[in-house]
Amino acid sequence: MGLDRDRLIDLFVKRLDHDPDLAGWVEVELAVLPVAGRRTLVDPGPVAARAHAVLEGHFRQRRYWDDYRPFGDAAELRTLVGKAVPFLEAGDGRNALRILEALSDTFVEDWLAYASDSDEDVYLLFTDLGRMIAEAVLMSDLTPEEQESLAMTVADWQDQLADLGLDEGFSVTISALEAGWDGLALQAVLTGEAEAWPSETEAEEDLDLTTVRLRVLDASGRWEAYLNLARAARARTSAATMLVRLGRIPEAVAYAQGSFAAPHEALDFARVLREAGQHEEALAIAADGLRLALAEAGDCPWQPRGSAPPLAHWLRDYAGSLGRRDVAFTAARAAFELTLSLPDFRAVESWSGGRWKKTRKELLASLATAPYAPDRVEILLEEGLIEDAVRAAGDGADTSDPVLMRLMAAARTHHPDWVIRLATRNAGRIMEAGAADAYDLAAEWLKQAALAYDAAGRFEEWTAAIAGLIERHRRKYKLRPLLEALRGGP
Repeated sequence: MGLDRDRLIDLFVKRLDHDPDLAGWVEVELAVLPVAGRRTLVDPGPVAARAHAVLEGHFRQRRYWDDYRPFGDAAELRTLVGKAVPFLEAGDGRNALRILEALSDTFVEDWLAYASDSDEDVYLLFTDLGRMIAEAVLMSDLTPEEQESLAMTVADWQDQLADLGLDEGFSVTISALEAGWDGLALQAVLTGEAEAWPSETEAEEDLDLTTVRLRVLDASGRWEAYLNLARAARARTSAATMLVRLGRIPEAVAYAQGSFAAPHEALDFARVLREAGQHEEALAIAADGLRLALAEAGDCPWQPRGSAPPLAHWLRDYAGSLGRRDVAFTAARAAFELTLSLPDFRAVESWSGGRWKKTRKELLASLATAPYAPDRVEILLEEGLIEDAVRAAGDGADTSDPVLMRLMAAARTHHPDWVIRLATRNAGRIMEAGAADAYDLAAEWLKQAALAYDAAGRFEEWTAAIAGLIERHRRKYKLRPLLEALRGGP
């Protein structure tokens, strides 16, 4: 049923009378509604009032025997913080600051009063608030009196949090208020007269403050200053991404190829180029990053792989989607060299075409010489290399139970003693420990041993072995029926 505008307003007003949360929401929305070319200052009162209402209700006493239960919504608090974002994006630091200062004051006071000993969700907001206030400060033309007053307020907030051992909340705000934009060394960087930040004469710059400066320069449209600072601070992906946004694609690619030093930089920037429709350039950057990853892995085979496998996977799938089979094949091989995993082994096969026979031999050679390969046994097993798989499995300590059982099934004819030894040992550990919840698994291990005895034509030995186990564990009433079920064989 359709309703006219006046009727809808009447219904809305009636609901407001019975729903204070809705009334608070409406007041907030009206107070912070972004208006193009707005010259008036935001009224932060409704935002602070709503934050107070949420925090006050966050730990509300129920019946005494139910202790306390959280009623507040951390997501709603984050939504309130987000009301400052449109103003920051528009370069309106003053209005953003009015919202954020009111919220921070409420958060500090009410969080300490209601939930500081048990609620970490709100504290996690302080880092965001500190960064956003720093942005607002750096894009606002505050008077010395305003800056001094805000610095005292922020210092008080920080002291209250520090009393609880929470030292990081507003540290970036304090740094922004102290440093501003006026330092000679910083100005030299922004104008392109200096190429390193921080300079030797400056204290070590906080990474978070550099990130804040870059966001402010972006929101203010000071793109050359942004590029100068990003390059000087070695924020290489940020600099290259800005060049793409400015339409300077060849310059962005050349800069990336000449400066990127880590695979994650290549992956992040390749994604930017893909979104910009620069497919060949994205492939080239990702390929460069992959070569860097492989070189690093060769220099130190035990180092953490970090973003190298995701880069290889991304390039493989992306190139494949573009029909670039050779690039996909190269990336798939690189991914396997980095992970030595079964899925990546199979991916190489799927992209190898007629090269699989030769490639398979090369991959298995890499697998054989690798100091550690979590899927080594499973790959050898799936490739039908049972002798190699048995040698690789050894005592089975590094092989999962399902893979080890599959290998036992494949190896019992030619390696019955190996199967019997491992299966009875694994079952014995469970039974001797009295791990009743794992008795079914012990029976599965013993089944593998029985099959190996049978394959070797030594079933009489199994009969004697299972009889001994039944006698040994006769008092374990959950285990004994499982053992007796194996007396006649699996």
